[in-house]
Amino acid sequence: MGSGKGFAARYLAKKYNYNIISMGNIVRAVARREKMKPTRENLEKLQKEYSEKYGKDFVLIEVLKKAEKMKGPIILDGIRKPVQARLAKKKLDAVLIDIHAAPKIRFSRLKKRGRKSDSKAFDEFKRIEAKEDKVFGISRTLKMADFRINNDDGKPRLYRDLDSLIKRTNSK
Repeated sequence: MGSGKGFAARYLAKKYNYNIISMGNIVRAVARREKMKPTRENLEKLQKEYSEKYGKDFVLIEVLKKAEKMKGPIILDGIRKPVQARLAKKKLDAVLIDIHAAPKIRFSRLKKRGRKSDSKAFDEFKRIEAKEDKVFGISRTLKMADFRINNDDGKPRLYRDLDSLIKRTNSK
């Protein structure tokens, strides 16, 4: 939460003409269809319920359907579970990037973002993060990343690091 992964995705989309598929938006769309408020708790519940009903990971199944229809490179914004990372690597030949930032910096960004579902207190932020790691296995997923970019230092550094990463991956 608040690491800047969506911001990085939008930068790459604009500069390098990538398509973005937001995994969170897929779950939020399901919540709207089910007439549920898109709270973190409801989104977690929906992911679990739909994954049990439709297979290992309904979100990634929806991503794969969308990706098949798109032309050009794709950014998957919001891979959280190890199964998602494995399937994305296998089915889409994905390169996984961990956009990292210190917890207090991420919390500050969330406060500025102002989503109703975001934590209002740092202790709550840490509690939610720990719960999501337990539910989704985020820390295990991050260990599967091919690259890690530190996003503690602001936009200019993030832009340089992303540009450098694109050059490195495109030259292979």
